[in-house]
Formats: sequence, C-alpha cells, structure tokens
Amino acid sequence: MSYALGIDVGGTFTDAVASDGAGRIVSAKTPTTPPHREIGVMRAIEDLAGELGIGVGELLSRTDYIAHGTTASINALVQGAVADVGLIATKGHRDSIYIMNAEGRTLGRSAHEIQDTLRQRKPAPLIPKHRALEVTERIDHAGKVLVPLDEDEVRGVAQSLVDQGVEAIAVCLLWSFKNGAHEQRVRELIHEIAPDMYVTLSSKVSPRIREFARTSTTIMNAQVGPRLRQYLTPLQKQLEEGGLKGPLLVMQSEGGTITADRAPEHAITTVGSVLSGGVIGGMRMAEQLGHRNVITTDVGGTTFLAGLIVDGEPVMAPGSIVNQFPINAATVRVHTIGSGGGALASVDAGGNLRLGPQSAEAVPGPACYGNGGTRPTNTDANLVLGILSERGLLGGRKPLRMDLAREAIREHVAEPLGLTVEEAAIAIHEVQNAQAGDLLRQAVVQAGYDPRDFVAYAFGGAGPAHCAGYCQDLGWARSSCRSAPSPPPSRPTGSRPRTSS
Repeated sequence: MSYALGIDVGGTFTDAVASDGAGRIVSAKTPTTPPHREIGVMRAIEDLAGELGIGVGELLSRTDYIAHGTTASINALVQGAVADVGLIATKGHRDSIYIMNAEGRTLGRSAHEIQDTLRQRKPAPLIPKHRALEVTERIDHAGKVLVPLDEDEVRGVAQSLVDQGVEAIAVCLLWSFKNGAHEQRVRELIHEIAPDMYVTLSSKVSPRIREFARTSTTIMNAQVGPRLRQYLTPLQKQLEEGGLKGPLLVMQSEGGTITADRAPEHAITTVGSVLSGGVIGGMRMAEQLGHRNVITTDVGGTTFLAGLIVDGEPVMAPGSIVNQFPINAATVRVHTIGSGGGALASVDAGGNLRLGPQSAEAVPGPACYGNGGTRPTNTDANLVLGILSERGLLGGRKPLRMDLAREAIREHVAEPLGLTVEEAAIAIHEVQNAQAGDLLRQAVVQAGYDPRDFVAYAFGGAGPAHCAGYCQDLGWARSSCRSAPSPPPSRPTGSRPRTSS
C-alpha cells in the first residue's frame, strides 16, 4: 500500500493528511514551530503514522510524494519579516522601484480608497536607497549589448552590499529579459566575493517587460528566498534520512508544484502556495457537491484569504499585489489580509481599535495559549465569547487559559476604550468580520459578480467561527449557502461576460 501526503504549514498550526489511494484518509494537526518549522512537520507526520498504525519510517518509505504548502513566504511579506536585500540595477534606473511607475498610491487599493485622494500614500519602500546600487551596462530592446558590463564596478558594488550585511542580492538590469548575459555575469562576480550569497536574477524569476513590476518581483523573491531555503533544506534532509524515496513537492501560486530543491530559487512562485491550495481543494469539493460558483474563505492563524471559483474553474491572474507592490507570477487569484486568528488587537493613539496585520503566530501565540504571549488576539476574543471551548484545541491537547485571555483583552483593549472585557471581545470579533467582509466585497462585488450567485466555503482554523459574520456583513442571503448546485454568475443583458481581471 502506497501513500500520498499533504502538508500545510500555517502561521499557527501545521495540518497533514495521508491518503492510501483506496479511499482511506487520516489527518493530523500540530502546532507550527517557528523558526524551525520542519520540527512541526515531522511531528505531524509522526501523528499520521500513529493514526495508520505504522512507524514513521514505514510511512515515509511507502510515500509516493509529499505535496507541501506553506504560508511562510506570504506571511513574511505581509508582516515585513523578510531578509535584508540589496539591489543592483542599470545605472540611471535604480529609482524605478521608488517612483513606482506613478501607480504606487493606487496599487491594490479599492475604488473607494482610490477616490479618497487625500489619504493616498505610497507604501514604505521594499528596500532603503542605500542598498539599491547601480552599475554601468546597457542592453537595448532587441537584446543587443550597447554598453559592456563594467565588471570592476560590479565587484565594488557587490562588496559594498556584502559590507552592509545583506542576506540576498536582487539583480535587475534593463532589458535583461531579452538578453540575460549581463545579469548572469553579475551573479558570477557576486559569488566570487560571497560564494554563499543568495542571488536572484530578474531574467530568471520575472522575464517580462515593465521595469517596476519586474524589479519589485525580483526584490521580493530575494526577500523570501533565503528563509525558504533555510526551511526546506533541513526538512528535505530529515525526510530523506527518515526513508522518503519520493519527491518533496512545494505548491505554487498557480496551483502546480515545484521540487523542494528548486523552490528557493523561484521562491516568489510559492508565495500563494497555501492560498492556491485552498482554492484548488475547494474546486475538487465543489465538483463533488455540484457547486459551480464558490467563494473560498480561509481564516488561518495569520491571514484571511478569499478566492473565487467560477463555472467550476478557479479565477486566475497573471500576477498579484502584496503591500501595494506587484508580483509577476501567475497565480490563482486570492485576496489576502493579515486578519487571522492570531491577529493582534490594539488601540491606536486616536482611540481606534486595530486588528492585525501583525500576528502572535505559534510562538508566543495568543495570550490564552499560556506560552508567554501577553497581547490579545482574535483567538482570545473567541475564547471569551464562548466560540472556542475552554477544553482547548486539538481534542484538548492544546489547553486554553481563559484568565490570560481576559487579562490581555482587559489591559490592551477594554480599559483603553472604557469597555467591559466581554464588550471588548465582541468588538475584536466584529472588527475581524468587518475586515473579512471588506475583502470579500473586493473579491466578489468589485470583480463584477453577484454574491448571491455563489456558495461560500469556510475553512482554516477559524473559518467556521467567523463565516456567518463576514457573510452577513457582505449582505449574502441565507440561500447563498445552499447545498444545491448554484447557477452561473448573473450578467447584465447585452453586456460582455464579466471577469475578475
């Protein structure tokens, strides 16, 4: 009997399933273990083996492949917990990443936000200007070398970035997608100085026209690549030493997979791995239930995710936007905000309640976990409200502390706002629902669809706890959650089919 394993590493919990191909499926759930997430993965596999009544070595030796999704990359970008990156650009073109093609104030914003011109702001730059350096070279639009690469200048620039302590270097030269020779030579020269430096080339990760988007994609690839490599390398080694003969496959944003040894080089394609996995999984379930139009909603520990399935197929996009910066990587279109179960609640200087995007993650976790966390989270509010049981999570194996949850909410939310602990918990819960509702409105209504034509699927650790709230916030009728097959999305008479592009 052979097995296929699926592993999802979230910000708070690691979920795993094993299927024997004959219809038997077992599952396991363990806490995620940052910064060494591979520990949590191995514990989940141990639990799977226990459910199957066999040893870990036997399970791995009989596993055809492991499909692995992780939120590590997207969570790192959303929270800004990324590697320090330097940029090498063509002389005279360094500032494209700061000018942002005159669209930096509006990228990823809703129509309402774009209309509010007084509140439009550019995001903080991906990297500070002192880490964005230039070299002399020029290739034209046809790929012809007009100005040779100044290799001595490259060596000086590379040494400067190494001296600044960067963990990775992004190389984005003009028209390199037509001729990548100069970028490849820059990488060779960098490795002469720093052999282990993570170097990413725009001609490899984003060979497309438009300099700003190509540069931002390359920088973000460099920001998450080293962390992904530090995680996948020891994980793959442990799995192989444990008996795994099949490949470890990492899910990609467009719904496919890439081998673990190649994934860090193309780290940006894994940013939506868990996001796309939820939509693809939703599509398979929709096929069985007879639903043609579905909105998938995933409330994880760190993020809230929403994706669309229209006429039985996931809605795709040629790229995505994270923190107002474009990513040139084909993806299942998934909308994301930092508003999950572990989202931190706080009161700002103006007396406004804020939730996220920072998360308590698995360590220290929500205050109620009793692992040293003192800041209140959405999970703490759900415990106070009775949505979560004091018995705890994981069948009682993860106890929850009501006293710690109440104290965190009292200190950081209730007293600053003049509320009782229960009122503050309700406010936190409602803010999460409102934020999720806003994202769903962007995903469905602003894409030209009628929510009443869709069935909502709720998953993730806190999806079922919040789905009624955020669906109601969007104004969905009760019938939108029916189990009967849903009709095609309605379209105005005489109009062309609506898309989400």
